[in-house]
Amino acid sequence: MADTITVLDRLATVPTDAEPFAEWLRGGDALEFLRWNASAEETVIFVSTDHTYVHGVFVPSSVIDEAKTVDLLAWDFNATGSWGISHSFSPASLSIVPPLDHPGSNAFHGGERLVFQRFFEGRIGTKSYFEILQRFTHVFDLHYVDERSAYCRLDERGDLEDVIRIRQRVPKGTDRYLVVITCHRDLLDQYMTLTNSVLAVTFDFTRYRPSSFSGWPGMAKPEDHSDTDLHYRLVLIDGYGSYLRGVQIVRSRLSREALLKRFDYREPKARQYASFIAQDWKNKVVREISTAPEATANYFTKSDLPFELSPAFFRPEVLQKYKADTDKYRLDGRSISCRGAWSLETYDINEAGQVHTYIVYLRRLPYEEQLHWKAYNEKPKAPISERAVKSDFQGNWDLGYDALVSLKQALRSLDEQHVEWWKLRSSKLLDQANYPVTTSADEWANEILHLDQLVVEGFDEKGLWATAGRLGRTPAKDLRSLKLVEECLIGSGIGAEEAKALTAPFHRVHNLRSKVKGHASGDEANSIKKNTLMEHGSYVQHFQQLCAQCDRSIRRISDVFGGVRQ
Repeated sequence: MADTITVLDRLATVPTDAEPFAEWLRGGDALEFLRWNASAEETVIFVSTDHTYVHGVFVPSSVIDEAKTVDLLAWDFNATGSWGISHSFSPASLSIVPPLDHPGSNAFHGGERLVFQRFFEGRIGTKSYFEILQRFTHVFDLHYVDERSAYCRLDERGDLEDVIRIRQRVPKGTDRYLVVITCHRDLLDQYMTLTNSVLAVTFDFTRYRPSSFSGWPGMAKPEDHSDTDLHYRLVLIDGYGSYLRGVQIVRSRLSREALLKRFDYREPKARQYASFIAQDWKNKVVREISTAPEATANYFTKSDLPFELSPAFFRPEVLQKYKADTDKYRLDGRSISCRGAWSLETYDINEAGQVHTYIVYLRRLPYEEQLHWKAYNEKPKAPISERAVKSDFQGNWDLGYDALVSLKQALRSLDEQHVEWWKLRSSKLLDQANYPVTTSADEWANEILHLDQLVVEGFDEKGLWATAGRLGRTPAKDLRSLKLVEECLIGSGIGAEEAKALTAPFHRVHNLRSKVKGHASGDEANSIKKNTLMEHGSYVQHFQQLCAQCDRSIRRISDVFGGVRQ
């Protein structure tokens, strides 16, 4: 079937010619849509537009199975009803009543509405909006994301997945307002299985020409139909109008036993495993090793199989994917995590600039992620890092100085202390700032940008002006943050030369950002890149030195300004 919106738009469009209009009144297309929707993977649970109304409600299976057609067709409710307070005076009483307290049909009494149409005059713009049954959204950890107009969750890749979509639009070439809400069928099946319920889809297709319709004449004769789980009443007046009104019962396709298996961690799950060129320490050879559990052994198992802690080595570009999307991925020290999906417990970089990790940790990645790493896999050019040897095999803390880690710790401490002169603009900046790992000038420039945003943009001019005033300084009005830091340092008793030296690393970071990531000419930017490599040997070495300078300065400034708080 065509796109859902297109189909619903077609159902709501009044044909102009006599023969298509007569066919439209018979409602065959509406019944076809309902039958298709009952097996669609994205199920329509609510529609409201001209000539078309669809509204799904959860009802206990036992109640539906015993209900008679005449009762099912007596439903009389919509999506606007909600929880309320009932009160009476004789005798005096108060109680909370549910949305389906008086549904017209006994079968729907006590059912669960899935869609709630709300209205609030205090909203700016559109006053009407939609909510979804809270028990349903909480059970499946769904969250409304405004910019997607959908209730979402994270999939196995850590990407946002639209589970319940709320689409409101005026179809092109019409003035008709269409609302359609859809939900992934698998979640509906799970909920119905968990609650022993069915989805009772109420519908009403009332069709006529607005220009010539004046009400239903008394001679209109209803015809009731029951076809397994589709019950409806058709009133048809040839050439004039019709209404097709009823209930479709949609049952779960998922047995309780099948659902139990999904949640049974003991149930073996079918998985794929990639192989990697790795250093087989046990057999003293570089070879391809599978990440499948049966292909390796631990230190306590007597076997010729390679150790599961055999290291595999990768070109540094393997990390670019994760550094490029900080909303989705987090590089935290020596680990990588993908939001709500997976994590790589540890990795490091050896003296040859290769990223390395162990077969056992690669095994735990989704197969798709393993293939990403496999694309950058290569033979070792140097042993694993000394830090990895100490922490992963000797069980010792690595106490070596890491300039960026130290700098982040200092800045995080300033943020927690709520100092007046520096503010963390966003916690995300702590995750974004990382070492460059490749020979790419673009990667280095991006990391300079992140470092500037984290450190330099954190200096708060308003707080620095206030601090300078309390320290008896009267800076020129056109001074910006770094010059204000110098003024405050001088006011705190620091010599002018030392004050300038303390802010120099921040000036270097900011100037580099402007020239290699800003609007500098190509020749000037290329000259800076060339000189950086000539002086430091690599972008990595330069960035490490820059971080160390910033770290020393921020800690010294923090000591000087230590007593200044908001």
